[in-house]
Amino acid sequence: MNDMKKYYLCGPTVYNYPHIGNLRPTVTFDIIIRAKRYLKDEIFYLNNITDIDDKIIKKAKQENKTEAEISKKYEDYYLSLFDTFNLEKPNKIVRVTDSLEDIYQYIKKMLDNGAAYQVGGNVFFDVKKFSNIYGNISHQKIENLVAEEDSSLDLKKKNLVDFTLWKDTNEGIKFSSPFGMGRPGWHTECSCFIAKYFDGESIDLHGGGIDLIFPHHENENIQHYAIYSKPIAKNWMHFGTLNYKNQKMSKSIGNIIFPHDFLKSYDVDTYKLLILTTNYTKPINLTDELLQSIQSIINKFQLISNKYQLRENNYQSDKKKIEEVISYVSNLNFALAYKEIMKLSKNENETQTFLEIMSILGFIFPNKKLSENDKKIFYDWQRLLKNKDYEKADLLRDILKEKKLI
Repeated sequence: MNDMKKYYLCGPTVYNYPHIGNLRPTVTFDIIIRAKRYLKDEIFYLNNITDIDDKIIKKAKQENKTEAEISKKYEDYYLSLFDTFNLEKPNKIVRVTDSLEDIYQYIKKMLDNGAAYQVGGNVFFDVKKFSNIYGNISHQKIENLVAEEDSSLDLKKKNLVDFTLWKDTNEGIKFSSPFGMGRPGWHTECSCFIAKYFDGESIDLHGGGIDLIFPHHENENIQHYAIYSKPIAKNWMHFGTLNYKNQKMSKSIGNIIFPHDFLKSYDVDTYKLLILTTNYTKPINLTDELLQSIQSIINKFQLISNKYQLRENNYQSDKKKIEEVISYVSNLNFALAYKEIMKLSKNENETQTFLEIMSILGFIFPNKKLSENDKKIFYDWQRLLKNKDYEKADLLRDILKEKKLI
């Protein structure tokens, strides 16, 4: 894997449907990876699923089900989104419950080298031993970085900032480990997977929501550093939130939009184009007006594609322009890419170039092929117009407009 770029994206904790804000990192990663692969980058993309967690345990109790039933339901939903949204599957998706032995060995390394300590059935990371490194990801001083964990564990820790690698618990499912019955700490899972699948190397790109910078990514990094004396990642991508009507999506406010609800009103491509309108770090404030406006652009794009299929076209694609626009995406310059895409969409001579770019980036509309029946209606309409049979032509025109063919 020496020449292959190593990418990791923090996956979901499967206790509920992800909302469309949660989906932003996954969809953006897909667009970027498609662009880089087109430009001949080799990428190994690793993604995880947290299928045991306090939130899953709580949901299982509420619904009187097992944790496995809850996690399976929402994992299946998450995985189905790769097909629904036309996303390329990661090279590897790894579950926590399939990786417990790896996690034990990973924690043991930190115990053996003194980076962690055990109190009863709990294992904690000794943050103060790395006070010159801890805080590098969030760019804060260690004294400002007390994570909110289970406060009942505070008295057992050497320092309040120390975080849990293995948790002794009486609540929910427990696993037998060398440290006692319990379950792994969330921050240890991702760093363990990165260490295992990338042989302890610093990966090229680590992605996740902006709210994961602290404590999650800070804690991932310090564990990797404690074992391998190097940072966990060379580059980070922290994705901005999707807000709805000026408020962050949250269950308590009740302003969450799930993918299946979003798709009742809008296309998959509408979501993808939305992603390209803004720098990935910036929040996007969704309004119904914004979404309708982007949907209308996608409708125009579909019309361009349909018209292109209905006419005899001899346009050649501009490979240099394709590479230029794809390079903008690869280099995370979404604003320039979006500007060029809009410009190309308005130039009929550039239609083939435009459609190829959008297909490379994973948009669905360029690959929707018209049926023979649709083509027949279009050609019948043209024949009726030529014969000046306007009454019958108008009936077909209405059908064509409904199908976004004219």
